[in-house]
Amino acid sequence: MTPSRQLRTLIMSAALACAASAAPAADQRIPGGVSSAGIPAFSDEMLTPDFWIGRLLEPNAVLLDARQTAAKRTLVYAPQGGFNDLQAIPTTLKRAQVAGWLSQAEQSPVKIGVDDAGKAVTPSVLAAIRRNAAADRIAASSPARYGLSVRRAHLRTLPTERIFYAASDQRDYESLQAGILFVGEPVVIAHASTDGKWLLVMSTQGPAWVRADDIAEGSRDAVFGYAARAPGRVVTGDQVRTVFTPEAPALSELLLDMGTALPIADVPADQPVNGASPYASWPLALPVRGQGGKLEFKAALLRRSADSAPGYLPLTRANIIRQSFKLLGERYGWGHQFNARDCSGLTGEVYRSMGVLLPPFSGVQGSSSAFQHRTFTDKDSHEERLRALAEAQVGDLVVVPGHVLMIIGQVKGEPYVIQDVPYAVFKDPASGQIRKTKLNQVSVTPLLPLYADDKTLYVDAMTSLVHVTKN
Repeated sequence: MTPSRQLRTLIMSAALACAASAAPAADQRIPGGVSSAGIPAFSDEMLTPDFWIGRLLEPNAVLLDARQTAAKRTLVYAPQGGFNDLQAIPTTLKRAQVAGWLSQAEQSPVKIGVDDAGKAVTPSVLAAIRRNAAADRIAASSPARYGLSVRRAHLRTLPTERIFYAASDQRDYESLQAGILFVGEPVVIAHASTDGKWLLVMSTQGPAWVRADDIAEGSRDAVFGYAARAPGRVVTGDQVRTVFTPEAPALSELLLDMGTALPIADVPADQPVNGASPYASWPLALPVRGQGGKLEFKAALLRRSADSAPGYLPLTRANIIRQSFKLLGERYGWGHQFNARDCSGLTGEVYRSMGVLLPPFSGVQGSSSAFQHRTFTDKDSHEERLRALAEAQVGDLVVVPGHVLMIIGQVKGEPYVIQDVPYAVFKDPASGQIRKTKLNQVSVTPLLPLYADDKTLYVDAMTSLVHVTKN
């Protein structure tokens, strides 16, 4: 239900200490009904970062400095931090451990119902795919192998490129999609499929299958040494690509996502790199597959005009808003499919560009020991939840089961969020009926009127309020 006038007043009063000042005339232009786009309490000016930055009292104040963000990056690898510490994995892998990873990799919240042609997926089809996983060929003991992703690589729950969905009308959620590896991410290689085309790897996100030709295999020191190098350029745009080069196809127009940090290659300033001078570009040192899939490093050019920075951006509220708005309107991409992002991908990449790592899943973002958070249970009343939201700061994360949203500011004392979401569900103030607007993209919406389902408001479904920028 829509909060009462009394509760709205409570929110406004409690928010005065943290909300930015805005011109009263601007607030008066915010409609109280439903916009033509089918979103309540919304106006087009809210689609600009300047609208939200202009409401902040100190938009450029640094919330965490470089030392503090580095400490946060370490904390996510601690117990319950949300990331796997690959360097802590034994150098010898036992059958039980690898078999456990194989079983864990197959877990997915999206059931397998139909294939890409809409035909029902039969047990025999799944059995054939599982045979390719070669569970019966896992060695009793084997040395751990190591690799780096050479491109934006899809993680899969099973070793196949076949596409499955829960149902024919639910194609925004591919059943076997488990996330992605960014360029240059390290993995521990544990096992191979029968056909040799897939590797079972442990990444910082967890175990999954990845195409073998997406991974360059190298020594432990080479893999983790590369990952530890200081970033020479950090991608700060939604996505950028390396320069086209027919001389080095593997490095040509390579897709780099927001927050990807890569070292600078040591190349002569007056010598061409892949057929072009580096003087107007940044030469990046990138992993490639050499002979037999072995790890090598080669230079590729990133134009100086591309949206990147010489290091992580300062962690400020203005930058949180600017970075998130670079993704506004992007198509929803479950597990980073469609060359896009989902809800936790949005929040993760925004913060990654400023040097803070968030776990890749919304629920883990809401429970990670690396961050301060207020948790909520059925014992917390609606009013208590509203009071907590009234004190929320720009950049705080609102976590509900299966979804995460990010606070970008307040209007008339009510919190607004940016989120990558399939639908906006709310009660139409005119009819009193539940209305469902398909968004399917990174969107700006108010928080309080929205429902997590047809019966429960987001605020009442909230399980955690994450204060990412607090120590």
